[in-house]
Amino acid sequence: MELFKVTITPEQQAALQERLVEAWQPLIQMREQLLANAPAMSQALTVTPPQ
Repeated sequence: MELFKVTITPEQQAALQERLVEAWQPLIQMREQLLANAPAMSQALTVTPPQ
């Protein structure tokens, strides 16, 4: 179901994709850092159940 139709030129689409990639780059890097740190983090976060 299309609510509205927007026509954009290939140039506009290319510019949009470029900006999307720029916006995503830091997020991807953050995710990679989190994944790299995951083992250490999960070790630090292990909670010992109360006795």
